[in-house]
Formats: sequence, structure tokens, C-alpha cells
Amino acid sequence: MKLVTLLLLLTTLTTFAGVPWPAVPFTEVRAYAWPDDHTTEAVILDGMTLKAGVINPEGALLTAPEVKQLIAAITGRHPSYPVAACFNPHNAFVFYDAEKKPVAFVEVCFSCRGIHAVPKGAEITIDHIALATIFDAHKLPMGPFPDLQAFKRDYLQK
Repeated sequence: MKLVTLLLLLTTLTTFAGVPWPAVPFTEVRAYAWPDDHTTEAVILDGMTLKAGVINPEGALLTAPEVKQLIAAITGRHPSYPVAACFNPHNAFVFYDAEKKPVAFVEVCFSCRGIHAVPKGAEITIDHIALATIFDAHKLPMGPFPDLQAFKRDYLQK
């Protein structure tokens, strides 16, 4: 069993080797969602801890292709879109190292189209449809949007 775990860990590390962002070693990424609340200023708190009230406390484990999609969505060049002045995130991706300690995160506000990433290095314009697709695949809401179709309807109208 230890050998299988070690091989899985090495495969995961190799899968994410050379990733431009977050530029720190990580072995897994998990997606989290919180209920729609217009007073939330952060869902990842000091020490990279999760804000209370998370819908899925264990987090949804992303597949290797989803991790690549996430990183491309926040580091690549994407068309500009209107961004509101608010930032009330209800979703986050947390990157964990081999000891299951958080080493990076991305908070997302699908209402205002903003993100907050630590460490710095993510682009200002991101691919929200790609991010919403990941949350939808794990059946997680995106703030006021219960699913990808609802988000797309709103996103494409603006």
C-alpha cells in the first residue's frame, strides 16, 4: 500500500512539475464553495484556513486535467470583461503540498468577476467560464449561480 501511495504521489508531482503558477510544489487541488452571502470579504482566512460555513468541508478533489484547466484559466491571456467594484467570493481553489498543508489559493467572485490569488502571479483577466465548468463538474454552486448554465446566461449578457 505504501508503494502505491508513493507512486501516486510521484506521478502527481510529475504531473504538476514546471507549472508557472503557483510556482510552489503542490500535490493536489481542492475546490470549495460557500453559500451566497453579500457580506463575505474572504473565504480563505489567515493561515490559509477555510472560512466557516463551507458547503463541502472536505473539498472536491480536482483531476489533473482540471488542475491544468484552472491554471490556464488564471494565468493565460483572456478577453477583457467588465469587473464590478465589489469582491464577495463564494468559491475557492486551494493547493495542498504532500503534507496536506495549503500552499496557494484562488478565491473567486462569480458575481463581480474578480479573483484573489496567493501567491501573486495570476492574470487580471481570467477565463471564468473555465472556472465555472470545474465547479459545475463537482456540482458546486458559484455564488448566486446554481450551475454553469445559469452563470453562462448572466455572463454572456454583460
